[in-house]
Amino acid sequence: MYEVFKKLLFQIDPEVAHDFTLKQFSKNPFYLKRMFPGIDPNEMAEVKSDNMTWRNRLGLAAGFDKNAIALDFLNHLGFGAIEIGTVTLKAQEGNERPRMWRHPEEFSLRNALGFPCKGAGFVKENTKLYDGAATLGINVGKNKNTSLDDCASEYRELVKIFEEDAGYLVINISSPNTKNLRKLQDQVFLKEILDEVNQERRLGVPLYIKISPDEDWSDSDTFVEFLIEENVQGLVCTNTTIRKDWGRGGASGGCLKAIARETQKKFLESSRKFSQFDIIAAGGISEREDLEDLHDAGCDFFQVYTALVYKGPSILDLGRTF
Repeated sequence: MYEVFKKLLFQIDPEVAHDFTLKQFSKNPFYLKRMFPGIDPNEMAEVKSDNMTWRNRLGLAAGFDKNAIALDFLNHLGFGAIEIGTVTLKAQEGNERPRMWRHPEEFSLRNALGFPCKGAGFVKENTKLYDGAATLGINVGKNKNTSLDDCASEYRELVKIFEEDAGYLVINISSPNTKNLRKLQDQVFLKEILDEVNQERRLGVPLYIKISPDEDWSDSDTFVEFLIEENVQGLVCTNTTIRKDWGRGGASGGCLKAIARETQKKFLESSRKFSQFDIIAAGGISEREDLEDLHDAGCDFFQVYTALVYKGPSILDLGRTF
């Protein structure tokens, strides 16, 4: 059934197709649930860490449902976790269009969206009503026009708004589509953010940092130790990668696999001795072999996005594999 939809959707602009699909997930979940019955919960193995529990190892990465409008249907499909966002404090349009492209020859997508979001107030109305079995992750980022010097208080306010709704929180400092955002991966900037955020954390919700695959992570051991000292529970590895030969934006899917895997394994090794520190692997995951490779390296939590676009709900079969 999905292959029929995909053939039609791939004939129109990627962002238009995505928005149309998400709207259908939101407005017509009853009919779509009959067409796509989802994974039987009895066929999925729960996975736990010291910090959180997912009903299975396969989660949906941030970026697919930015405003949390389709949580009911996405939960029905059988994801172990659903990460929404990136959510910004104030509503913003994002970057100019066109800003999404398909690269089917490499099983990849590219976007230069720039955190389009209806704002924290709108998203909060959706997250506070969510009661699904999939763990809810909430990914937050700074507004486009907020300076790096002023963004710590913005992240703090976002944590304050969403902590009570989240199974886990993610601070996004690694999108290539917001100017200078990746500079926040520097420990000086990041410490300022975490010092602010930690003043607001009251409920013990685990906190993760989403990082770029394009950095020199030769100091991964030191970075993990720094994050543990700052009461961070793990990393989402990784965000999209820059492909200058393709044009602006960040690329995901098959073209990201090799560079994301290098970063994922580097941080899995650096965090191996810290049981309280999780790695959520995102980037280039589409096959059982990807999960097996990373699981052998010590990873328990995985996310997909591009694979859902290309393969449809059948990608949820990976939730049965462990």
